[in-house]
Amino acid sequence: MSTLSITATNRVRSLESYANDPVGFVRDVLPEAGLPYGKQVEMLESVARNRRVSVVGCNGSGKDWGASRTVIWWVETRPRAKAIVTGPTQRQVEEVVWREMRLAYALAGRELSGTMHSSRYVVNDERFALGFATDYPYNLQGFHSPELLVVVTEAHAVGQQHLEALQRLNPKRLLLTGNPLTATGEFYDSHHAKSRLYARVAISAFDTPNLIEGRPDAMPGMLTPEDVEERRREWGEDHMQYVTSVLGEFPEALDDSLVSRRQVDAAVDRWRRGPDYDPAAIPPAILGVDVARYGQDKTALCLRRGSRVESFATMRSADTMRVAGRVHAMTQAQQIATVFVDETGVGGGVVDRLRELGVPVIGVQVGKRARIPDRYDDLRAEIFWEIRTRMEEDDIAIPDDPELIGQLLGLQYETASSGRIRLKSKEELRRRGLPSPDKADALALAFMRAPSLEVWW
Repeated sequence: MSTLSITATNRVRSLESYANDPVGFVRDVLPEAGLPYGKQVEMLESVARNRRVSVVGCNGSGKDWGASRTVIWWVETRPRAKAIVTGPTQRQVEEVVWREMRLAYALAGRELSGTMHSSRYVVNDERFALGFATDYPYNLQGFHSPELLVVVTEAHAVGQQHLEALQRLNPKRLLLTGNPLTATGEFYDSHHAKSRLYARVAISAFDTPNLIEGRPDAMPGMLTPEDVEERRREWGEDHMQYVTSVLGEFPEALDDSLVSRRQVDAAVDRWRRGPDYDPAAIPPAILGVDVARYGQDKTALCLRRGSRVESFATMRSADTMRVAGRVHAMTQAQQIATVFVDETGVGGGVVDRLRELGVPVIGVQVGKRARIPDRYDDLRAEIFWEIRTRMEEDDIAIPDDPELIGQLLGLQYETASSGRIRLKSKEELRRRGLPSPDKADALALAFMRAPSLEVWW
C-alpha cells in the first residue's frame, strides 16, 4: 500500500473516532469555517443522541450552518453512511445548505476524505450525501441504509406526503429545520402534538451571538440588535411577525385549535403546585375510561379529584374483562364516586360488567346527541368544549405527560354552517399522522360535569 493510501486510511479511522462527537468534529476538523455557538452546539449534540430532531428558529439563526456540518460529520465518521438533504426547492438545497458545505470543505484542506460537488458529497459508491428538492421526481428507494441521515431544510414548507416518504426510509437520524411559519403538518406537530417523538431545539434572536454580545459583528450574517429593534418598532412585540421572525416561536394556537400551548403549560404548572383542595375535605374521585378499539390504541384511565388529575393509567391489548377488573379494583382502592366509560363499541361490554360488579358506572355514547344540540354537533364536542372552558378559566391541573399534552394540542374543531361546533374526528387525526387521543378522551370523560352530566341522571 502506498504512503498516500496509508495516510488516507489513517485519516478516515481518525475521523471515525468522532462518530458520537459532532461538536468535537466541527471544532477539530472544520475550525477554519467557523465554530458553533451555543444553540448550534445543542443542535449538533441533539442529532448525536436522538433519532429525531426538530429545530425551529428565527430568521438568520444559523440552522443551515448546523445542518451542513451535521451532514459532513455523519458521512465522514461512519463507514456505511448515506445522507439525504432535501427541501422545498433545489435553490434552498444547493445555494444555502450545500453552499455552507462547500465552504467548510474548501477550508478543511486535506482533512476530509470525500469529493464535493454542487449537490453531492462522495467518499465512495456506498458512502455519500445527496441533495435534491422534494418536488424533484427522484427514486428514494435506493437510499435504504443502516446508517442513513435525512435532513429536511425549510421543513415548514415541505408537504406532509414528502416527509412521510422520507420517514418510510427508516433513517437512523432525521433532522428537521425550519421557521415557525406554519401551523399544520409534521414540522409544526414535531413541536406540538408529536413533541414526544422529537428532541426539540428552539432558537430566538436573543440566543444568537450578535444579540448576546450586543454588537452587530459578533457573527456576520445573523440578526443584529439593530434588526431586532427595527422590527420591534415596526410590528410591536406581540405581533405575529415579531413572534415568528425574531422570537422564533410558533403562533400560540391555530384558529381551530381546541386549546393553546400557553393554556396547557399553565395547567401543568398548576398541577406541579400540588392539590388545590383542603386535605381535611378531599373531594370525591371521578374516573374517566376510554376503551381501546384498535390494535395500536390503548385503553386509558384518568382519575381526578376536584380540578386536579391524580393519575393516568393505560392498558394495551386488554379485553373487556381485564379492563373491568382494573376499574373495579381502582374503585375499591380509591373510593371512586363515579366512573364514566365511553360505551361505544367494545366499551359497552365494560359498562355491563361493571354494573354487575356494583360499580357506580355511567355509560357515555360520545357520538350521540349533545345536551345542547343547537351548539354542539355531538356529545364528544360538548365534553371537550368543557375541557377548553376549564383551560380558559384556569380550572384544571394536568400532569406533565408528553403523550397527553401532544394529544390535547393536536385536537382541532370547526364550526359548521349551522353554527354547531364539531370536533375533528379520530380518522382526521390519523390522516395527519397523529395517534388516537386515548388519554385526552379519558380526561374529557373524567371532567364531565353539568350541563353534560345532567344527561345521565
